[in-house]
Amino acid sequence: MTSSPGILATFSRQQWLIAILLFVMILLNYLDRAVLSLLSPVIREEFQLTQVDYALAVNAFLVAYGIMYFGSGLILDRLGSRRGLGLFVVLWSVVCGLHAAISGLYSLMAYRFLLGLSEPGGWTGAVKTVSERFLPAQRSIAAGIFTSGAGVGLLIAPPLVVWISLTYGWRSAFLLPGILGLIWLPLWLLATRQPGAAARLAAAAKPSRIREVVPRLLRTPSSLAYVATRFFGDTTGYFFLFWLPEYLVSSKGFTLQEVGTLAWIPFLWNDIGALAGGYVSGLIVQRRNRPLEARKISMSAAALFVFAGVLLQGALGVVGILLSISLCTFGVGVWASNMHAVAADGFPQEEVATVHGLAGSAGAVGGVLFNTVVGYLSMQGDFFFAFVILVALQPLGVGALWIWLPERETSPLGAANHTA
Repeated sequence: MTSSPGILATFSRQQWLIAILLFVMILLNYLDRAVLSLLSPVIREEFQLTQVDYALAVNAFLVAYGIMYFGSGLILDRLGSRRGLGLFVVLWSVVCGLHAAISGLYSLMAYRFLLGLSEPGGWTGAVKTVSERFLPAQRSIAAGIFTSGAGVGLLIAPPLVVWISLTYGWRSAFLLPGILGLIWLPLWLLATRQPGAAARLAAAAKPSRIREVVPRLLRTPSSLAYVATRFFGDTTGYFFLFWLPEYLVSSKGFTLQEVGTLAWIPFLWNDIGALAGGYVSGLIVQRRNRPLEARKISMSAAALFVFAGVLLQGALGVVGILLSISLCTFGVGVWASNMHAVAADGFPQEEVATVHGLAGSAGAVGGVLFNTVVGYLSMQGDFFFAFVILVALQPLGVGALWIWLPERETSPLGAANHTA
């Protein structure tokens, strides 16, 4: 009996190039949005903003993000991943640069709202690309690769943003990510100029009209299960993205310099979780040929890591604090790489981005609700209760998948996805 080739060995040269560009794109996507969370203590002090004001700015982003996540899915299914993704990258890069002109709460909220309108297209575009150009066994590791870009973005953000802020002023820290996004665009257009067999087949599968597809998705148990998964599960990732620096400073007594020195560690473990979760899930698919089952198993394991991290929240000392958070972020990484692959595995090719966008909007709504609670808890220095809530959210999300999202037959289009 011969063994199957390793998952990474099955990637073509063009698939590797596309995966790397998606990784860089998501890295920039998260670097853009992380700048504010790292500079929030400085910006709040300069403009005399409270933590509730900061929560309002975060919610401005999340409200727009929730609205446009679904909208970006509709756009991506109609423009295609090549043009649609390029459009969104240009928009959010420009808006990120505009943050250098912040003058108070209202301008901060306005720029965060605009960033929220443009950034969801990065994720829907990445998932759309993976669904078109990768086999089911490859999708979770491809998703793990681009998902790890978020962790790397958050990993390099603390030292980079703090250094730029201390050296050139905080406004300069918003300009660099925007410039890098504009440099990424021509590389993407060059790498995707030849669509390949799978992408041509995907283009031939015309998406349904909006007035038909939306009501159908809202009454279909499988799509509602994915919506529920992201409503509950995305909240965990949003918490660490928006509140980790604030948590370390206000609750654990870290200085801004210590945040710049140490806050990358949990995000490194987020990356490791994304890659490990995607790879293990891919191995399960390779052996059992049941993609959705592999994603559910991996996401259930992810919830256990978050639970273990929360159990250690009372740990003392820098090592104990970072260990507890890193267990949580490792689980978030495992969750994310598989959660994005679910959209590609569980739904028709012509609706992948739309379903992913609809569920992403639900995730943003969940993030707004939880973020509001955290804003008030943080004013009292009481983050522990926020962690307790997090323990329940991922099990609720993956439970919906186990109950309402069954395995589906591989479509002819899906079978053709072995070429980039």
